[in-house]
Amino acid sequence: MTVNRKVGPFEVFPIGLGCMSLSHAYGPPPPREQAERVLKGALDAGYTFFDTAAVYGLGHNETLVGEVLSDRRNEFILASKCGLSRGEQRELNGSPAALKATCEDSLRRLKTDVIDLYYLHRWDKRIPIEDSVGALADLVREGKFEP
Repeated sequence: MTVNRKVGPFEVFPIGLGCMSLSHAYGPPPPREQAERVLKGALDAGYTFFDTAAVYGLGHNETLVGEVLSDRRNEFILASKCGLSRGEQRELNGSPAALKATCEDSLRRLKTDVIDLYYLHRWDKRIPIEDSVGALADLVREGKFEP
């Protein structure tokens, strides 16, 4: 018997799928068809927690997840991260403007109105943490992601 785990307010399968390697990192990414099979296969196998980030493949990972799984969005908890990319560049930036822009870009790429868990990928120590967290709180109030 599998016992789900609590992640914030959500109950998820005990093993989540980290999607990063489908777009970059540990060698060349797999062909698109194989990446699609991995994502759909994980969902079909009962995985209910998918983790991505704006920086993974400089947005390409979120695009992949959105294109492949948007029609099944109600079947899984979606996590993504901000603060480590800006558009097509890798850049540590925890400014409120950057975090809000990254969130909007992520929502568009993921083809969803809400990201279930959204958090800082890295703390930008040039920006007071209260400013970064304040921007995330603004996004919660706007309904972009769960608190």
